[in-house]
Amino acid sequence: MAREYKDSGIEWIGQIPKEWKVSRLKFVLNSSIETGKRPNEPDGKILSIGGEHIQNGVFDLSHPMYVSESTYIGNKGKIKLNDTLVVKDGATIGKCMYVTSMPQEKMLLNEHVYRVSCSKFYYYWILSDFSQKWFRVRNQSTAQESITGPTILNIPVVVSENAEQQRVADYLDTKCEEIDSIIALQEKMIEELKAYKQSIITEAVTKGLNPNVPMKNSGIDWIGEIPEHWRLEPLKYCFGRRSEKNCPVKTKERLSLSIDKGVTLYAEKTTNLDRFKDDFTQYQIAYPNDIVLNCMNMIVGAVGLSNYMGCVSPVYYVIYPSKQDVSPLYYSYLLNIPTIRGVYYSLGKGIYAIERGEGRVNTCRLKVSYNDFGRLEIPVPPVKEQKAITQYIQEKCSEIDSLIAIKQQKISELKEYKKSVIYEYVTGKKEVV
Repeated sequence: MAREYKDSGIEWIGQIPKEWKVSRLKFVLNSSIETGKRPNEPDGKILSIGGEHIQNGVFDLSHPMYVSESTYIGNKGKIKLNDTLVVKDGATIGKCMYVTSMPQEKMLLNEHVYRVSCSKFYYYWILSDFSQKWFRVRNQSTAQESITGPTILNIPVVVSENAEQQRVADYLDTKCEEIDSIIALQEKMIEELKAYKQSIITEAVTKGLNPNVPMKNSGIDWIGEIPEHWRLEPLKYCFGRRSEKNCPVKTKERLSLSIDKGVTLYAEKTTNLDRFKDDFTQYQIAYPNDIVLNCMNMIVGAVGLSNYMGCVSPVYYVIYPSKQDVSPLYYSYLLNIPTIRGVYYSLGKGIYAIERGEGRVNTCRLKVSYNDFGRLEIPVPPVKEQKAITQYIQEKCSEIDSLIAIKQQKISELKEYKKSVIYEYVTGKKEVV
């Protein structure tokens, strides 16, 4: 007999089985929701869990945070098996997980995560696209997006027989695990393609394209052997430093330098949009074919070739070819290979502290001085060969990027499919038989 449906009365939920009812989450919880508090003694043995520790449905404790036993005793936010955890604010607002295993017996939420005691069925309801839209529409938009407790408690939910809810939860466990495993495989393949892309660039800029050419020892660890006909020179003899102030103002085009994209127009950015000051005279100018390097982030790949005239941060190094036989595109690749990043790290001076929240602080090396940078010896192939190498790199990288884009599209489709599966089964539009 075909299942009969009725209108739920809520647009985002739509039709539900005739025998189901609509309620609110607060009426189906095992207990009220709660969150923890900011720990005052980050030196104990109790794990403190924030949004950054919730990754892909499991606890990520690669950067653990601890609180004292006294903070744990009598405090709300103690995590238990079968709890649903929901991130209440920040970039990952609404991210959630269902606790199926505990890394250790005692864990305590911080103030950025809610603990919701509910059945697995209602975990999937919170995870569904319906609930995530509910969070986004009703978040408290201040300096940082935030979900309030009442917002969670008042999510519209459906109520059906416990046995049917259990069948749905069991089915979604299996189905979502299948989808997640395919996504994980695609992500692994993307990482392998990125590594392959990097190896192609490194091999080409340090060894050239002819595998049969005689080689010689460069005497430089990060380069190794180079073709016999290539020469070595300190970087300062191949490049000049621009250091041209934007005063008086010559351009109001703002440029951004990122690890992933290199030099791009600031107008294309979607994050960290408050970094530029209104006074354009505080910046320096970069021209097309200049190489821009962040002196504090060179060690992680903040190096890029500019295709624009625009203004960049005064802490960046802007260099340009000072000889005719120097291709800026070739050196934009060379100056960003993994082996040279290790050299940058060894040259870094000072300690830079980064506040990560939750009382955690990361430290890294600070600035690579321009004098040390300019003394680096670099290979100088004939300019014709430099251009052939960059053409080869561009062609190969374009092929690899196309493969990566296909896999990223596949991941997006799988994630959308997972959302649709959860939505269709928790709202009863499809039945587990």
